[in-house]
Amino acid sequence: MAKHGSNEVDFRIDIADGGALSTAGPTGFVQYITKIGDYTVNREAKESTPFGVTDEQWLIGIIRKREPIVIEGWYDDDAAGPDALLNIGRITHAVTRSFELKFATGKTVTGECWIEKYTRTLEIGEYHGFQAQLRLTGTITEAFS
Repeated sequence: MAKHGSNEVDFRIDIADGGALSTAGPTGFVQYITKIGDYTVNREAKESTPFGVTDEQWLIGIIRKREPIVIEGWYDDDAAGPDALLNIGRITHAVTRSFELKFATGKTVTGECWIEKYTRTLEIGEYHGFQAQLRLTGTITEAFS
């Protein structure tokens, strides 16, 4: 069993509506990120218990539902920083953005997302931060590279 760390993770997102993915690796967008929320996939069950039965029965849902992914990190307003890429108060965001989340094992999760929320976080005695909530939409692909 191998152990893996945050230094083996990469995250990329389109730099603009319909744009190319941000640069990969430690000099790309991931350099601003200090936390990537859980990647959760649900297939919610639907109760199917008929009349006359004393034990409940369930059918598995047919739609995979993914929870939004929350990313957070260091705020920066340069051309490649989080404010330029994610600030939906300033950018158009009229179409979905492509994204790629790469795990240490070589597994990648790719697809499209909407930026649902963008927050600048400010606290006395701390560096400025950002937080963005990404809603995954459409076909999401999980694959080993």
